[in-house]
Parts: sequence; C-alpha cells; structure tokens
Amino acid sequence: MPHVSAMLTKVTLISLLLLLLLLLARHGDGATVTWGHVNKYASTLHAQDVYLGQVNSTDANADVDVAVVATAASVDVRDVAYGSQNSSAFDGYTITAVHAYDMTLPGGNGGQVRLLSGGVGQQHAALRFQRYEQVPTAHFQLVIYGVALG
Repeated sequence: MPHVSAMLTKVTLISLLLLLLLLLARHGDGATVTWGHVNKYASTLHAQDVYLGQVNSTDANADVDVAVVATAASVDVRDVAYGSQNSSAFDGYTITAVHAYDMTLPGGNGGQVRLLSGGVGQQHAALRFQRYEQVPTAHFQLVIYGVALG
C-alpha cells in the first residue's frame, strides 16, 4: 500500500502545480499579454482598441456619448466581452489565442489585463483592462483569434 499512497501524493502535487500555473496565466501585467497560440489556420474573430484614462470624444471606439461630454471622462477600468455575451461572435469558432497589446507610449506598461472568463478552447472571452494610476492615458489593442472546429 505505500506505493499507492506515494503515487497519490505525486498526482496531488502535480495537480496543485498545474492549477497554480493556470491561475497565474490568467493574469498579465504591462506590455503585451498573450493567452494561447495563433496557428496558420486561425482567423481574426475580434479586434478592438481599448482606451483608458482621459477619454475624449475624438478617441476611436470610445464608449462616451459626444453630446453629453463637456469635459473628458476618466476611465480606469473597462471590461470587454466577446462571444455568447456579444452578438458579433462568429458561430462555430473556438478561440485559439487572445492577444492584448499594450500600445501605451512610450514603451507600453500602461496597465494590466485579466482574463475573467472563457478564452482559449472556448467560444467566448471576458477581459478586464485596468490603467495604472501613474499613467495618464493607456491604450490597448485586443485581438482574438480562432478556428472552426466543426
């Protein structure tokens, strides 16, 4: 019986290590964050610019109503959903990679991105973009890739 006990202990330790690695991989800090891999068969399923900080009505894809804005609005956190929560999803595609490029100048590091749900192997993804306090304006480019699996 000691052999079975030692084997169960090894399996438990390996399982805990894999769980820890999975949890760490769901969080990204600064610069560019990538979950998954883009292969030659992958298609772009979704592409979007995400702006945080002082958002003006002239910023592309800014979620601010131009008629209401007398001054710039400060946005520190923005959630972006793709897939079942978003009608623009391509049915039948499975996500193979999620890229969040930090386009903040100079040199990136304008904030952090977290994968809240879904992602690689799923048909949906929810991400949270958060700007660092010391950065006045952050700019990310989100690109989601996938393949048709059936």
